[in-house]
Amino acid sequence: MFKSQLIMILYLILFNIHPIITDDLYDFRFISYNESLYNMEVYQNGDDVFDAIVIDQQRNQIIIGAKNAIIRLSIDDFHVLERFQWESSINEINICRSQMKSSNECENYIRVLALRSSDQLLLTCGTNSYQPICIWRQPDSLSTIISNEKFIPGDGKSPYNSQYSSVYNLIDTGELYSATSNEPLFGINDPLIQKSFSQNKQLRTQQHDSNWLKNPYFVRILNIGQYIYTFFREISLEHLSCGTNVYSRIARVCKYDDGMMKYSDTFRSYSKLRLSCSKKLLNEITSFDFNELQSIYYDSALNFIYGAFNLQKSGLVGSAICIYTVDELESVFKSSFLTQKSNESYWLPSSMKQEAEKCESNQSNNISSIPLGPVLRSGVLQSSFDALVFDDIHIGHLLVDQLNDITILLVITLDGLWLRKYSLLLDRKLCLIEQIQLKSPMISANSWKINKAEFISKTKEIVITTSISVLKISVARCNRFNTSYLCSASMDPYCTWNNHYQRCILSTESSSSSISYQSLTCPNLNITIDGGWTSWSSWFLCEQDTGEKCHCRMRSCTQPKPQYNGKFCQGNQIEINRCEVHGGWSPWSDWSICPQICGKIFRSRTRTCTNPEPKNNGRICIGSEREEEPCPEIICSSETSRLSTWSEWSLCSKVCGGGIQKRRRTCLNNNGICNECLDEIRICNELPCPIEQTTMWSNWTRIISNDDELNNDDMIREIRNRFVCTIPLTTDQQSLVIKSDKIMYRICDHNGNYCQERDSLGQWSQWSHWSECYPSCGIAGSIQTRRRTCLDNQCIGKNIEKRDCSFCSSQLKSNWSCWTDWSECSLCTSTQSYSTKFRTRICLTNTCNGLSREERSCLCPSYFPFFNDYRFTLIHLVLMSLISFLMGCLVILCVYGLYYHHHQYRDKYFQRSTSNSSSSPHTAIDSDTFTTLSNTNNNQIKFRHFDSGSISATDINNYLKDIPSRKLNMYINPRDIVLTPPPPPLVTLKRTSLMSSMKTNLDADDI
Repeated sequence: MFKSQLIMILYLILFNIHPIITDDLYDFRFISYNESLYNMEVYQNGDDVFDAIVIDQQRNQIIIGAKNAIIRLSIDDFHVLERFQWESSINEINICRSQMKSSNECENYIRVLALRSSDQLLLTCGTNSYQPICIWRQPDSLSTIISNEKFIPGDGKSPYNSQYSSVYNLIDTGELYSATSNEPLFGINDPLIQKSFSQNKQLRTQQHDSNWLKNPYFVRILNIGQYIYTFFREISLEHLSCGTNVYSRIARVCKYDDGMMKYSDTFRSYSKLRLSCSKKLLNEITSFDFNELQSIYYDSALNFIYGAFNLQKSGLVGSAICIYTVDELESVFKSSFLTQKSNESYWLPSSMKQEAEKCESNQSNNISSIPLGPVLRSGVLQSSFDALVFDDIHIGHLLVDQLNDITILLVITLDGLWLRKYSLLLDRKLCLIEQIQLKSPMISANSWKINKAEFISKTKEIVITTSISVLKISVARCNRFNTSYLCSASMDPYCTWNNHYQRCILSTESSSSSISYQSLTCPNLNITIDGGWTSWSSWFLCEQDTGEKCHCRMRSCTQPKPQYNGKFCQGNQIEINRCEVHGGWSPWSDWSICPQICGKIFRSRTRTCTNPEPKNNGRICIGSEREEEPCPEIICSSETSRLSTWSEWSLCSKVCGGGIQKRRRTCLNNNGICNECLDEIRICNELPCPIEQTTMWSNWTRIISNDDELNNDDMIREIRNRFVCTIPLTTDQQSLVIKSDKIMYRICDHNGNYCQERDSLGQWSQWSHWSECYPSCGIAGSIQTRRRTCLDNQCIGKNIEKRDCSFCSSQLKSNWSCWTDWSECSLCTSTQSYSTKFRTRICLTNTCNGLSREERSCLCPSYFPFFNDYRFTLIHLVLMSLISFLMGCLVILCVYGLYYHHHQYRDKYFQRSTSNSSSSPHTAIDSDTFTTLSNTNNNQIKFRHFDSGSISATDINNYLKDIPSRKLNMYINPRDIVLTPPPPPLVTLKRTSLMSSMKTNLDADDI
């Protein structure tokens, strides 16, 4: 099986030839089906006739309707979240077959899937064997039916026949507008546009009236403003006398329409007009019309409606895209109605006075805002811009994306074979950027039909439902361009070259390096294109010729252009790893030496399973590791063979774990000398001793890291160990063995709540070098960036770091990096007032002029924090004045005392004044970072403040025992104490808080 898979993949890679659809066989814009598989996800698991699509980005899922099933797929990896089987009952199938319906039609085809915005319920409707039915379900559990909802008849919501076209739109108010075809009786077709789930009543178009609808093919329903617009094509009424002709139409109804009469279910506000898309010919008088509307896309941001039109299927191939504005659409709907006097008369504008139309929520049902008879408007909606013509394809589906003011058209051909990507240039011309083959060559055209297509703008992917599979394909395939020249030459608006990673990456709307609208051109095909490897495929099982299974992955060489001196890829196309290795025996060792003693003795030899050693689930060696054979027997004389019988074996020395037993015999000759062994030992009780084992977890301990990124992301990281305690039960002693076998981490928010456990915190790569200053060195606001990469997809922290570089000198832009910040004053002592500080820079090239290090003198920090600030404020002035006044009073008092008191009291007075002026032990300078505690041994411990560090639990216990009554000038939160040593404090210069002297002295026993 694995051989066949490997051969098939090799065949697809070796014969990955682009189809000949252009003169240039090596045109990099064209991507074959096999190459497109690298950026495509395919779901194909026995279901068929996939149709309806719902993109549920809130739950990161895609809901698909198929025949007799609804499937939920993950948006990311396209795996199946749920598959719900929804089949018709046996009775319903029998009734369907009794009405001359084929067995293929007597199934339940899911045609309607829509999410209601108010309560996020999923509306599901199916054909149900010609008895359409609907039900509301939970979008995250399809088998769960809402308890207060019942099965709803699906007439007008889902077609009876799965082959009929149908469209729908579930608007924000919860009302469903649908356009389909009923067939309650065999052969009776009833096309209609219907409004369901309304608070008033259900409305529809006039039944069996060809003026309202004439064999329509419905394309799209749009909700714009106060109106609902239905786009379709039908047989025209205006030219029936000249033969059958198809026109494209737009029908409009007011959202607040209550019907024509009280008991009528017909729209009052229904009207329609012609939608035209034509190309002016050279004489600018006549035009070429594209009549068959095929696809509609509405851009709500620009209020543009994009329409894709085809020529009638009469042998001519050609399509066009026309763009309409909503303002012009509303203006044309103000035109007069067309009427005819008889069925054979011309259609002429109505002579009836037309009142101004109203569409308001409080519109009275008794006031007729429009005439009740005519519905066809005389106006024709023309394209607001020149038609975009395609002369080689028929368009099946049209999707539109906007990126940096560039319009990107995504066109799927009617036969479902190609997906084309165009960019709209400044001169309203189209450029083909990419063409992707969607259908495998092994799938026949008869079994391939594309039903629906939806665009996911966030991920730049298209979800497509076909008759046999569901596809998700990326339209941003930047990894194909392996050089900056090729990336820029492709002119793909989605792609831009990243100099840091040296690869072509997806550009975003905020990216400054993406292609601008003014510089956009068609791709440059006349370039040198070397062969480039595609990304490696995922690992899969493969089998070698010898039968061993391995893990293989493959890649293909794409885009070689020999006519432009392009080089083919260098390297391996397939990579093999982790192959099975079956074990093999090593050669036998030499036989052991036979002892020269009497009796029958054996010798042995051994071998090991190491030639090679089994790996990766390889087979182990089969056979014996040891062989024995008897040694040549030595016959002893009667004088030397007189021995007593063996004694009984002694008790085993151990009850378990391998003890020994002994027995003896004696020599019976006169001299008591024999050559045989008189003692024999054997092993006993070899079974291992029972082991008592228990496990325990340590408490969660906060991790303190020197990485500022980890400390500044408002997340708490904690660690704990699992310890295994083992006590072997032996007869002689019991030894306790403790070891840690597992480490767990958890991450909590800054409040310690909402914790998540994981096996590791991830591993970052080294930081890259700092980038150049952007926009320029020396300009205010300029920044430098550096990046790092997560190596195991579990990292915590930021992968990008920025810093300001507006301070660097303008003369060093070319070769030097920006200067670092000035360091703090170093080598300061109590007697030294001045020292030096420095800054450095790095040479970015091999030649740099100037110094890489600068030094300057600086003033050492004062031991009184009051003077550490270089600003002199009003508070400083008041305090200095007060201190000067007190010092003056003190001098006067000293002079007074010396003058009037006896000389014998001088020493006493001087001692008292000195003690009074000394600093209190509790008025030490308070720091915002550390607090110093002193004990009786004159030792000092620096405890990190509970906002920024940790201390050792052992140090805390030792020092707090020594100072039971000492008053401490801080409060330590025991929960913040961790068992890791604190990192060295940062050298900072902080202004002492004026409130620090007001802290309450707490007793050390309270801590």
